[in-house]
Amino acid sequence: MMLSCLYDEHAVGDNLEAHRSQVGVPDPTTRLGTAVRHWTQLSDWYTTLPHVILYTSFNDLVLRLNRTTLDDLRQVSRRMAEHNAGVADQLRDDWKEILLKVARNSPNHPRHEDKHKTTRSL
Repeated sequence: MMLSCLYDEHAVGDNLEAHRSQVGVPDPTTRLGTAVRHWTQLSDWYTTLPHVILYTSFNDLVLRLNRTTLDDLRQVSRRMAEHNAGVADQLRDDWKEILLKVARNSPNHPRHEDKHKTTRSL
């Protein structure tokens, strides 16, 4: 959601009213600094990108940039591709399970057909 709000023009400011329990919480669809700071602290970007090279300070960043080789970057890229493939598989399985539950509880599911049949008498 945050990446979409930051980079996709169509996602900015959807004008939906906040639920009364959320009054005072910044709108996640704006690019205001206060909103971005609020929602970024609640995001899990680094846990969803486990192979990203992190740094603790500007000096640490410079040291890591000087030490990081092209092979290191290729390894990070390969590991992220493997991780993303696993995440995609898990998401597919999760959504399949969710949609099957919805289908089973749908009034259009075959087990509910008898409830919807009407008998006509002449």
